[in-house]
Amino acid sequence: MLKKKILVLTDDMPWGHRSIARAIYKYLKGVEKENNFEVGLAEIKSPFGVMNDLYTFVYRFFPISNRISMKLMENGMLRKAAFEMLDYDIPELEKTVNKFKPDLIISAYFYHSQSLVKMRQDKKSQFKLWTVVADPWSINAFSFIEGADLHLVYDQMMTKAMKEYGISKNKVFETGWWVRPEMNEDKLKTQNSKLKIRQKLGFEDDRPVVFVGGGSLGTNSLVKLLPVLMMVKTKVGVIFNTGTDKLAYNMVEEYIKLFKKLKRNDLVQIKNMGWIENMGEVLSACDIVFGKAGPNFLFDVVAVGKPFVAITHIGGQEDGNIDIIKKKKLGWVKEGGNSSAKFLLEYLKNPKKYQEKFKETIKKEGERNEKSLPKILERIKKELSHP
Repeated sequence: MLKKKILVLTDDMPWGHRSIARAIYKYLKGVEKENNFEVGLAEIKSPFGVMNDLYTFVYRFFPISNRISMKLMENGMLRKAAFEMLDYDIPELEKTVNKFKPDLIISAYFYHSQSLVKMRQDKKSQFKLWTVVADPWSINAFSFIEGADLHLVYDQMMTKAMKEYGISKNKVFETGWWVRPEMNEDKLKTQNSKLKIRQKLGFEDDRPVVFVGGGSLGTNSLVKLLPVLMMVKTKVGVIFNTGTDKLAYNMVEEYIKLFKKLKRNDLVQIKNMGWIENMGEVLSACDIVFGKAGPNFLFDVVAVGKPFVAITHIGGQEDGNIDIIKKKKLGWVKEGGNSSAKFLLEYLKNPKKYQEKFKETIKKEGERNEKSLPKILERIKKELSHP
């Protein structure tokens, strides 16, 4: 019996689309032998170059202004202009598809999904196309792909939105969020191994450890928490995760030097980390997480059972994530002014109180998302068993 070929596809930028694609790929790759699959991953550069650079700039420095871009996407003329660039995207996709010859493509990047629809129409290719809607509760008009066989979505909120955009319910599959398998594995670590990880990170005692992260690209909002550390009067460990943002990384380095000069580095121990490969392991050693409310970061934190404090988010694109945090009781929203700094000081007065507050609701959401990748596998087995 011939192996069914599954290609997981995304672009090459270090953001959420790639994280989702790698999560799906890693899971399917781990079960390919027993299911007679051949699973491949392709990270293909999109034709947007300068636009991606502009997005990164807005992401780091003016996240709320992205609401303007989201509104513009509703404009039919602008969408049409963007779709005219599909011809620049198709050649590389075509090379990959012709080489791998997939039965199913799972695309985690909406623009590649649009290109694949056009390519399939023009070339009469036979592969099935599933597209991933990478925003759980925020509507992005580009995520609705007419011509895709299936849209993988977080929950019923996006199913309802799909209907308004003319996508029938039988082309939508609610799975939960696509958390990397290793995040769920790390949640199961014993208390003893948690202590070992903390020691490896340089925290030798039982002080609370606070993680501050801005997603893969980083954000200047992280540095808002640096000045308040001067006011801390109790022992605390702080891990800064700046992603690919060198400016934020260097700012944290300057504060570390200052703390050493002021002899506060024993009271406030700062660990400065840029890009983190072993995110699950690091998060498992922390007690609470402050950060930008991107969906992948948020659900990674949930997977390891930690409360989340949103200190910023991308306007429009991530508004729904703020609603999820509030409605599903996954943590707190402390954006604007010095609200996140004040909350950090309050947290340090009674860490256990805040760590326990949403423990059960976080656990419930984590368990729900653990089922997302197995759900995809079962759907693949069902779909690919039919010609």
